[in-house]
Amino acid sequence: MNQRGVLFTFLTFLFIGVVIGLIVFNTNLSNRTSTFTVEISALNAINSKYDDITDDIITLDHPIGVPSIHQRLLPFTHSVDKNTISFIQTLPISSGKLALYFDLINAYSIFVTDQNTQRTYDGVTVTLDTPKPSAWGGNNQSARFNILPQCVQYYIQDENTVGLSSDSTIGCETDFSMLAHVSRIDINVYLPTSVDDYNAVTCSINGSSSCPHEDYNATNGPYFSILFFDTNCSSCALSTSDKNISGHFDPDLVSTLTYSCTTLPCTSQPLSFTFDEGVAITHSDSPVILSSRIHFTDAIRTFYYQDANYTVGKTGFETTKSNVVVFPQ
Repeated sequence: MNQRGVLFTFLTFLFIGVVIGLIVFNTNLSNRTSTFTVEISALNAINSKYDDITDDIITLDHPIGVPSIHQRLLPFTHSVDKNTISFIQTLPISSGKLALYFDLINAYSIFVTDQNTQRTYDGVTVTLDTPKPSAWGGNNQSARFNILPQCVQYYIQDENTVGLSSDSTIGCETDFSMLAHVSRIDINVYLPTSVDDYNAVTCSINGSSSCPHEDYNATNGPYFSILFFDTNCSSCALSTSDKNISGHFDPDLVSTLTYSCTTLPCTSQPLSFTFDEGVAITHSDSPVILSSRIHFTDAIRTFYYQDANYTVGKTGFETTKSNVVVFPQ
């Protein structure tokens, strides 16, 4: 009888111990599940805000929406079609249009980092740095836009110079090579008014002073063509061959082509093109319109604004999400 009582007491304590253990386990599991749910919620909030910033001012090739509306913010228009990217660019760039672009991205930075602008503060913290021109207390007037996976920039150096640069390394899988990545570059030049008086063109292509008129051959390396439309220019005196220059170029050399006026009293300032491992187009006179099309050997994956640094986090959590950008000097 006593042995049965001792056994019963032992089994009772064992049962109570198991029940208490299950309660403690369920409590800990519930706490861990709750903590995990909170962490996932914070991570989702961080990712959502990061994606909002990326969509608002970084990504330039949105698959949805109306591109023309988004491009109103930019000092150029563009389109991407498989392995080609096209730009329509006025040069010089209107100082007002370039200033407006910097105004918009810097004003957006103030908005997105100021919690008071939000109707309800969600605890998400944002730092967003963008290049600042003189109007914003800085000295920067350049802007860079990255093309991947080719790893080349479409850049605005200032109001008078635009082009392609191989300086980019952000998000790049391989270094840019004009020889490996570009098949041809086609540029149309339009004179929108009659104030110009161009009458000469000079070339230095692959070390030769003659201006080429070659057909495209895919096996001969990168190729350029420049068509000069001066229908509106009653004072221009360019020959038909001067207005249609094309040929293959060696990226290891510096090839140049310049439209100018050489017979006084003409006044048109030079319009210059440089081709090597990049492209530079410079002009500082009455505006011309450049319609450019770059044909790459591989499909374009994305085109985006490069010069913004941003980090997103959430109050009380160590997790953050950020990109890394080195601003141009």
